[in-house]
Amino acid sequence: MSQQVVVDKTLVFKGDAAQAPNIEGDMLPERMTSIDWYDQTAIDLTNDYTSTLGGTNDAVALTAGGTNGVTLTTGTGDNEVSFLATGLIFDITQAPAIATKLELTDVSGTFAYWGFSDATSEATPIATIDADGGTLTAGATNAVGFVIDADLDSSSIYCASVNAGGAVQSVDSGLAYTNGQTKILKIAVDTSGNARFFVDGVQVGYIALAVADVPLCEIKNYGTRDNDGANTVIARYLAKYQDVA
Repeated sequence: MSQQVVVDKTLVFKGDAAQAPNIEGDMLPERMTSIDWYDQTAIDLTNDYTSTLGGTNDAVALTAGGTNGVTLTTGTGDNEVSFLATGLIFDITQAPAIATKLELTDVSGTFAYWGFSDATSEATPIATIDADGGTLTAGATNAVGFVIDADLDSSSIYCASVNAGGAVQSVDSGLAYTNGQTKILKIAVDTSGNARFFVDGVQVGYIALAVADVPLCEIKNYGTRDNDGANTVIARYLAKYQDVA
């Protein structure tokens, strides 16, 4: 019998196997896997997350009504940025990856950044990476993630990074959000700091030496563009992966 099973796509448990315990023995993965479904009664701002609200009427709250997720409400002030971040728990020596299911309700009046950063917030209105005025600019010294900014090519999805305070590197994914659309986003960083970007399971970008070897958090930025008023950015979950140290 082979000592290794290689799966190119998915494992599917059908019939009785889907209705009962279906793995025997002790599992010991080489990769840490953790998923936050945002299904608690409140966001844990003491132990797990840091929330920084950057303007008037910005808000962060768990989604209710039987739907999992965290709802980020942009403020009524133009070009103000808010943040929701984990602790600095990632390290490129462990080849970290993160994934989320992200929904934007109004892309023409919204800015969003999602990805890694070396800081849990920036001095508002500076974002981790954004395009206020139409040019990609980084507030963070090290960061790598997705930028969807109404000031930059409308609703296009950009892959962007900054390494040790250098110039922002970017790749246009060729994809765009439409109002109310949900996409699964993933960023995988290898031990050299190179980053691969995925949308709905398809690689859409690659940036070499995207980020340096520093402690990183997962972070969400959100804000209003074009004086559009309060819009929402909804993250349905946060999946976290990295090698076990």
